[in-house]
Amino acid sequence: MTRATPDSSPRATEIVAVVSQQGGVGKTTTAINLAIALAAAGRTVLLMDLDPQGHAGHALVRGHYDGGGTERILLQASLSRDLIAATEIPDLYLAPAGPGLAGVESALAVMGDSRTRLYQALATLHSLPLRFDHVVIDCPPALGLLTLNALAAAHRVLLPIPCDSVVLGGLPTVLTTISRLRAGLSQPLYGVYLLISMRPMGAATQSLIATMRHDYGRMTLLSEIPYDEQVKEATERGRPLLAHDLTSGVSQAYLSLAAEWLTLSEEGDQPDGSWRLRARQERITAYCAEISKRVEAWLVDPSSLLYDDAREAMRHQDALVLEELFQATPPSTNPRFAQRRWPFILAGLSLLALLPTAWWLRHWSPDPAWRIELGALVIGTDQYWRAGSLLQARSDTNAYRELLFASQLVASNRERLLACGEQVREDDTATRCAIEMPVSP
Repeated sequence: MTRATPDSSPRATEIVAVVSQQGGVGKTTTAINLAIALAAAGRTVLLMDLDPQGHAGHALVRGHYDGGGTERILLQASLSRDLIAATEIPDLYLAPAGPGLAGVESALAVMGDSRTRLYQALATLHSLPLRFDHVVIDCPPALGLLTLNALAAAHRVLLPIPCDSVVLGGLPTVLTTISRLRAGLSQPLYGVYLLISMRPMGAATQSLIATMRHDYGRMTLLSEIPYDEQVKEATERGRPLLAHDLTSGVSQAYLSLAAEWLTLSEEGDQPDGSWRLRARQERITAYCAEISKRVEAWLVDPSSLLYDDAREAMRHQDALVLEELFQATPPSTNPRFAQRRWPFILAGLSLLALLPTAWWLRHWSPDPAWRIELGALVIGTDQYWRAGSLLQARSDTNAYRELLFASQLVASNRERLLACGEQVREDDTATRCAIEMPVSP
């Protein structure tokens, strides 16, 4: 099995096959959210749907697509612009599964090059007017001809592996199949990577994870995808997970996966090109912040496919505007808060995530100025809205009402304030922003 080395990065378009032997392990969810996150990192991505169920296309393209689908790509062994659909996510394109994909294996079986049709098609990428940094292939949950075509074309293979002893027992067979298939092919294979997915809690799970990491070493990615009901909810709504709930643990895990994936083809900080663990984790953290920021921008952009609920999007925009306003105000004059501000905020955010928060807050009585400023910092986000409101009400009822009135003014003057803030950034000078005040009856 070819493993990744520091100098083994794709020179042009990276082709990634997301493969599994069985359904229900998060393969399609992984392919979709990896593609979205890579696009959010500023890369141009093509997601190819080789799964006849076509779930990737349903999640990323509104309406019906009549381009023919990936079966035409396999039968023609070439790729043309009319076979690629633009999604409403910037820099993300889709080659959807057409209605004939389920029966295309019988047509491929009689061809002498039945396992390399996709490789030949992707070799024509350079003739397209589009330039892709990544091609992510969502394979069917079986090692049939469709999956074998993806494996033959891939630079990297991603295997979502649930914490299941039966699946782990069959993993050596899958790896052997990949090695035999790739033997003699000119397409370089830079690595096969195992992604621990659907990870429940428990001692047995931890034992299986330890065994996997011991047996497969660097093939096992640092990122782990936890089990979360948010995946089911997002699927039922027909929404990508990163659009459904960006703050959930499973969404954050997929951001980490994409960030880690980007480091695979980068030179590390060591003389031999490898990474120190701490340096790599810092790089992953920086990528996560960059990706998250762009996904958040899509969530409040009505032209984006990720934009869904106007009320939630407006709340998010209000939070961004409030943050701008708070950053523009002078820092707290309370010397104790100024000295201890960030440790206090971090501790407060951790405590706010606990269930007994409300009871604890009832008996909390530090300086009101602390509570007002901390409440102002957290009240703009959905996750901590109630906790922030409680902090405000506990510290000073009048101040709380004034802040709520200010947030209502922000909501009613959003476009005016955003335009004014943009003008300030362009001119780099202080200015006054006019807003409309409600008229009392």
